[in-house]
Amino acid sequence: MAGISFELRKVLRERTLGSIVKAFGYSAVLSAGPYLISILTLALSFYVLRQFVSSDKIIIQFGVIVTYLTAFSLILTGFSQLMITRFLADRIFEKKYEVVLPNLIGNMLLNMTLAFIISLIFSVIFFKEQGAVFIILYVLIFTIMCGLWIVNVVLTGFKSYKFIVFSFATAYITFFLLALYMVRYDLAGLMFSFFIGQAVLFFLLLGYFIRTYYSDKIISFDFFDRHKIYISLIFSGFFYNLGIWIDKFIFWFYPDTSIQILGPIKASIVYDIPMFLAYIAIAPGMAAFFLKLEAEFADYYDRYYRAVREGATLNKIYQFGNDMILSARSVIFDTLRIQGIAFVFFLIFDTLLFKIFKLSLLYIPLFHVLMVGTYLQLIFMTLLAILNYFDRRREALYLSILFAVSNAVFTYISILLGPYFYGYGYVLSLFISDLLAIILLRRFLDEIHYQTFMLI
Repeated sequence: MAGISFELRKVLRERTLGSIVKAFGYSAVLSAGPYLISILTLALSFYVLRQFVSSDKIIIQFGVIVTYLTAFSLILTGFSQLMITRFLADRIFEKKYEVVLPNLIGNMLLNMTLAFIISLIFSVIFFKEQGAVFIILYVLIFTIMCGLWIVNVVLTGFKSYKFIVFSFATAYITFFLLALYMVRYDLAGLMFSFFIGQAVLFFLLLGYFIRTYYSDKIISFDFFDRHKIYISLIFSGFFYNLGIWIDKFIFWFYPDTSIQILGPIKASIVYDIPMFLAYIAIAPGMAAFFLKLEAEFADYYDRYYRAVREGATLNKIYQFGNDMILSARSVIFDTLRIQGIAFVFFLIFDTLLFKIFKLSLLYIPLFHVLMVGTYLQLIFMTLLAILNYFDRRREALYLSILFAVSNAVFTYISILLGPYFYGYGYVLSLFISDLLAIILLRRFLDEIHYQTFMLI
């Protein structure tokens, strides 16, 4: 699992400008690769496929349906993502490798069964007019996405980044090529192509996991044992994913900011497009965060806790502890700096970017506001990652709840205040969440030796 950290440190040891660029590019591919591949392939397919359909409405419907399926599948599996990753990591630490695969499959099947039942009931009630083919594809896509998020999150937690990027690239190329042929069948053809792409992704990730953690036992539900899991992680994952999507839902369903797309599904053109671009803009910051965390902080973290476990001298423990704290600060500040530079870059070239995507320039002011929001969300993600590294589960749970609730409340108020305030609710929510996260992290780092020895 330490392979990526070792590779990045090996590249950086060359101490040349080229090695820094190489390590940064490598980090960008591994950290932001999956979501950039997904977003950019879907964006490319919209521009290419619209030439082959009778109406742009079909392309828009497809894009919005995929967004809804992604949002709901992430929120539903949010209950399991952190919990099962920690459960499996603990079993690996105990060297009980034989229980890893059966429990992953057990948790995955649990989520997929729930997803199947919920999406079937929902689609039968709300999508009667779209027909049986639409309902079947909707249910199948949602079910398989709930399965693949579980495998994907666990493999990410186990740092299998290279294979994840490879799998996403293979799956989305499959989708795009198949869609070029199936687009003649309109929305059903596009949804079928997307389902095949997601199925390829799911079976690639699952196959990799089976090969890595092979077991004679097929399925197990040991994660139902209350003494082997952390309840706080169940709700942390749910509220974090809810917080990410809640502002979008409010814009989608508020009458003045939404338009009808298909059945009960709505979208917000005014909010969705700038948000889509703002998320692309944080890729440099994600690369910086990944590089600093994996190539530097992980090493200092291991050194400090190894010294504690192996009974090093007090001076050594203090020295390694101070190095680790400085490294944690460096992760945060370097992520801020790199994303700050990217922020200025996008500010300078915003008009050019919008012209490339053939978007209305009227969206640019909101794009600026949402870029601040995604900037703060990147910092929030960084702070949560460091808190989770130190096993500060309670703090992570409180912060995730604060983010979800405040994002809902402030976003709704911002809509009531009018178009000039759109996006400010999301920004304010993350600003407060970041501020509290910094206070909690700083308090913990000030007491780290006391906290460490009290827990042993």
